[in-house]
Amino acid sequence: MIKILPALYAFIFLLIFSGCNKSNDNNIAPDKNIDKNKFEFKEIISVNDIPEFNVKGYINGKEVEIVYINFEKWRGNGDNVINFGTKKPEQDCGAVSNDTAFHLMRPSRDFTQGEFIKESFTKDVDGYVADYHVYESQESKKFSVPWNCALVLDEIGEKYVKGKIAMCFKDEKKSWLAGTFEAIRCNN
Repeated sequence: MIKILPALYAFIFLLIFSGCNKSNDNNIAPDKNIDKNKFEFKEIISVNDIPEFNVKGYINGKEVEIVYINFEKWRGNGDNVINFGTKKPEQDCGAVSNDTAFHLMRPSRDFTQGEFIKESFTKDVDGYVADYHVYESQESKKFSVPWNCALVLDEIGEKYVKGKIAMCFKDEKKSWLAGTFEAIRCNN
């Protein structure tokens, strides 16, 4: 019996130790199967869906080239807006007209460093507004439709804001904006 006890203890130890090393399929990171070089419109979105390429967008089924990104803080009303536009102003933080652009706004409040997630079109999130506008035929048309968003602001500096975003709009053509970005910081 005395010789059996050490063997029994060793067996129990090995059983416990080997159990600790087993992988649990429920703990697999959800982004292992996501191709970070592609993005597709999604009804449910997460931070893991944000691609690693430079930000780009699709409106009305066509790609739009994002050439100017700014992060505006309005002194008077305290609104904060991130603008992703297809035209660059004559000077940084200047007015842009006749462009197509996506906007994410936080009226009367600051954006904060870290994550913001509005994972579905139906989720209500107080304090955020998203829309886009299109300039066609010498006319600007604004679209305010249900949207979702995963935003990560990595750095909010004095001159630049760095982050990444994935945002989809529930319109007929499934418009979206996604990728990494560096925005010029503007205090207006």
